[in-house]
Amino acid sequence: MGKPIVINGETLNLSHVNGRRTAMDLFAGCGGMSIGLENAGFGLVYANELNADAASTYKHNFPHVPLEVKDIRRVNVRRLKNDLGEPAIDLIAAGPPCQGFSTAGRKNPTDPRNLLYREVLRFVVEFGPKIVVIENVLGILSAQKGGFVKRLKAKLMTMGYNASHRVLSAAAFGVPQTRKRVFIIGTQESNREAELFPKPAGLRVSVSQALSDLKFLGPGEYSTDYRIAPRSRYQRFARANVSKLCNHQSPNHSSRIMNLFNSIPQGENARNVPGIDATGKRVRYKLHPRRRSNTITTLPEDFVHYSQSRVPTVRELARLQSFPDRFEFFGPRTTGGLERRTKCPQYTQVGNAVPPLLAEAVFRTLHAYLDKHYPDEKQLHSSAGRTSAQIDIPAGIQEGLVMSVAHTC
Repeated sequence: MGKPIVINGETLNLSHVNGRRTAMDLFAGCGGMSIGLENAGFGLVYANELNADAASTYKHNFPHVPLEVKDIRRVNVRRLKNDLGEPAIDLIAAGPPCQGFSTAGRKNPTDPRNLLYREVLRFVVEFGPKIVVIENVLGILSAQKGGFVKRLKAKLMTMGYNASHRVLSAAAFGVPQTRKRVFIIGTQESNREAELFPKPAGLRVSVSQALSDLKFLGPGEYSTDYRIAPRSRYQRFARANVSKLCNHQSPNHSSRIMNLFNSIPQGENARNVPGIDATGKRVRYKLHPRRRSNTITTLPEDFVHYSQSRVPTVRELARLQSFPDRFEFFGPRTTGGLERRTKCPQYTQVGNAVPPLLAEAVFRTLHAYLDKHYPDEKQLHSSAGRTSAQIDIPAGIQEGLVMSVAHTC
């Protein structure tokens, strides 16, 4: 796959894919799913993302991956297949926008974004991957009284795919967060569901184990230096091969807001504390150092640091999502008002992402499935090989997993 290709006017080639199973990442966002795919042994031949801010983050961290920054509805899939050299695709992964299903949002059944799954199927028809993976929020299970998922699986069946779905908890795979997501997996071969979904690793990482080396930062401060040595295996994993901090900047807060933050007990929601403004989406949940975090959202105001009178930084929330510190986020740090309709700030990119450790667990299981059911390709697509960017997770975090990112910040 060394033939040059042109995406967004940029000439690239797919030499990084040689000898690896192939994958595509649709609705790629900043790249959480792509980290998992590459760590699991897949080579990415294509990614698509509409938002320019998220795309800038993706491109910086995956400069070798052909990324098309375009409304997926306007992608000529047949032409794309030709431009890519008609590659054989092992897996297509997609995380379509979830705002229409999300219990954290308005859960609008008429949201046009609810229909973007059809674009995934359009890619599936053209490329015919062996496996299709669609990730979404829990609300998708109750959409149309359960009919949405039922019809999606039936559609995959008419296309020749046996489909199963399961709810996976990120906390079971070393992510310090109680986030749960639905994974719908379709395979061309008949399968046993147990082959498709990863078994919980039994790992438990607390907020303090993830963040205590970053807690030196006060309100209105920023730092590009680590001032505290790593205090846990998770922190050593996050900081591997990194010398400079990035995305560790705290906003200024008024004395009134800081007093409000101080009055919230650890592990409590501000709505349960008299006299605290917690209207609308501003939950103001104070993290508890010895527990896992609640599900990370796209609004920094939803969380309060457990020992500082401030909201968490982008880096801290990225840690709670299991992004390594080498992964740098671009675009505006935060936005407000009408800008939220068009911008995708760093906090939003983090909150929308699939936790990389969860994604990696899913895709390693599927890589093993491919090796078992397509043994003639096993030697060609051995997952044992690593790129130079991959690093080991220390023992005790997640046995056998590796975390890879292209660039340091």
